[in-house]
Amino acid sequence: MTNRMVRIVAAVAVLSCAIAGVSVPALAAPGDLEALTKASDLDPDPADAKAVAAVCTACHSSAQFLTAARPYLRWEQTMQDMLDRGAQGTDEQLDQVLSYLVKNITIVNINASPPEQLIMTLQIPGSVAKDIVDRRTAHVFTSVDELKAVKGINKDVVQKLAAKKLIEF
Repeated sequence: MTNRMVRIVAAVAVLSCAIAGVSVPALAAPGDLEALTKASDLDPDPADAKAVAAVCTACHSSAQFLTAARPYLRWEQTMQDMLDRGAQGTDEQLDQVLSYLVKNITIVNINASPPEQLIMTLQIPGSVAKDIVDRRTAHVFTSVDELKAVKGINKDVVQKLAAKKLIEF
């Protein structure tokens, strides 16, 4: 890509953010990394919060999405929309952003979410996700206590997700 093309693509990305009414700081806004780290009590990898700060806060404040819990598929759509609007990051950073979102601010429906989402959001092995799916097929879950009773479930993660109102039945 020529220098002229790079400048045009960058200008379009900046204009997209300006039209959307968001500022375009060169780095994460002061406090964003701190807020992202504080909100990542379910994500043990600090690199994920740093990737979110680098990729997502290039156009907007972390407050814009930290208070907007969504189901997994909605986060995928949001990420694709942001990429289409000019968000940039390495493949590794984008994987880390998705990991952060899925672990910290994704709504999981225990009776309907696919096993892959159960694995990521509940931070459990595939065998435990299979047990959840088998159990919900026979008898739907109705409470956090029923979920905590599943052998191999990470009770600390479930408790934190429940406190954030990220578990649905």
